[in-house]
Amino acid sequence: MNYYLLIPFFLILILFIPVKLKLKFSCNLLKQNGAFGIFIFFKKVVHQQFWLNNGKIILKDEKKTSVVEIELDSKELIFAEVFSKQIKNKTRLKELYLFYNVGLNDAFLSSMLAGYINLTSLIFFTKLKNTRPTASFAVYDTVSYNRMVIELAVKMVISISLFDIVYSFILSLIITNRIAKSKMHEKIKSQKLEET
Repeated sequence: MNYYLLIPFFLILILFIPVKLKLKFSCNLLKQNGAFGIFIFFKKVVHQQFWLNNGKIILKDEKKTSVVEIELDSKELIFAEVFSKQIKNKTRLKELYLFYNVGLNDAFLSSMLAGYINLTSLIFFTKLKNTRPTASFAVYDTVSYNRMVIELAVKMVISISLFDIVYSFILSLIITNRIAKSKMHEKIKSQKLEET
């Protein structure tokens, strides 16, 4: 028996077997900071803290701190939007949990805000449950009645194959380059029209 044939078989198997990804995101809207992480099989792949400061995003991980200036039409934002659209229909949602802590320094207003968040979240989760019937959803709320705080966190578990990730990544790069080129041509045309 030729065992070398097992190597491509296992490579194909690894590419097409779904991988469990855990995504975590948290932010403090008042302090404009937060953190996000990506875990594969409970092993940390990415974990970064971020701060928003005068239109710039400051990222910090265990090794270094970097400042990223992002414009609305930047290539990075276009890529993120295209990649999320490409990968959206290829993933299977397993879990989606929302955690929040709100307080408006007034017990009545804090309770009302928490009620609106719960109602909106439950309506959203109910609609999502129609399209993802096997997924688990939950809202965990904390209300701070005597202080000002707005903190949100999301924990999501999805499954996707490595092939779909690589395919979506390559396709997103191609589409992003096309969009960037067309925007650059539009800018050049508008500059020429202004000059004449």
